Amino acid sequence: MTKRIFIPEKFEKDTIAPFIEALDQFRDEHEVCVDFSNLRYSFPTSMLVVGSKIRDWVQYRVQQGYVQSREGIDPSRSCHSYLMHLGFFQFIHMDEGKSVGEASGNRSYLPITRVSRPDFNPFDQSISDWYESIQVESRRLATVLSGNNDSALTLYTYCIREILRNVFEHSRARECFICGQRWWNGKVEIVIIDEGVGISSSLREAYDITSDSMALELAIKPGISRTNSSSQTQNVFDNSGFGLYILSEVGARYGWFTIGSGAGRLVGWESERNYDNFIFSGTFFGMQINKKVGDFGLALSEIIATGEKLSNITGISKKASGASKLPEF
Repeated sequence: MTKRIFIPEKFEKDTIAPFIEALDQFRDEHEVCVDFSNLRYSFPTSMLVVGSKIRDWVQYRVQQGYVQSREGIDPSRSCHSYLMHLGFFQFIHMDEGKSVGEASGNRSYLPITRVSRPDFNPFDQSISDWYESIQVESRRLATVLSGNNDSALTLYTYCIREILRNVFEHSRARECFICGQRWWNGKVEIVIIDEGVGISSSLREAYDITSDSMALELAIKPGISRTNSSSQTQNVFDNSGFGLYILSEVGARYGWFTIGSGAGRLVGWESERNYDNFIFSGTFFGMQINKKVGDFGLALSEIIATGEKLSNITGISKKASGASKLPEF
């Protein structure tokens, strides 16, 4: 008998866990149908997290010779049409809609976009060409996040660029995926996701990590990088370890952020930080801004000053790079 898994009504951080558990539960069932008929709305972070899980699930089942099907994809529904345009169904190996990267995007949205690492020696001069391509994609996502705030665009581009570099420096992944959406009311959400070794495995090379929860909490602290113990010549990615810290703090102040890897997920808003069990191979970071940002320069200065003070207290003794300080404020 064919088992059936129903997609939730919303791809939202608070609704996707049961579906992901169902995927794991039916991973080795011979015949399974994924039913999209309930899906009515989608947010970028949960869309890519669910998408990555489905990708892995489908790949595994194909290798095992199992049978999987899908139902309920309806182009006449706005949510389904939207996901088809973003490249979601191609991303999850279901032959519907545009390919990943086919849609061009604009200031209001960035479709699912693949960022790849080419074959090269990272100590070779040719790395500069790759850096430029990362800069371009970082700016595209930052444009969605910043809206019409040019100063915020500079800061967000820097932070996203550092996170993307971290993916290839730390996770051993050959590619990652980014996506973003700005709505008519000013709310905006972005996500960066990779399918690499995970934060815990990465940071364990430089820190005494004993759990995934500890790794997640450490990852969003200022100045944290696997290369903290590396020489300047070894740290070819030139990370200050402040990009993820800054974005998570901005998200917490003006909406929320979430970061997940391994066996857990951390969600933060205001001063709250909530950890829960959440199995994910790789790492994801998402943030949503749903409140009006007042004096962005002042808020940024406070975040960075606090971060530099915290990094000194913890003995890291690192400062945010000049690119993130935006001296014009």
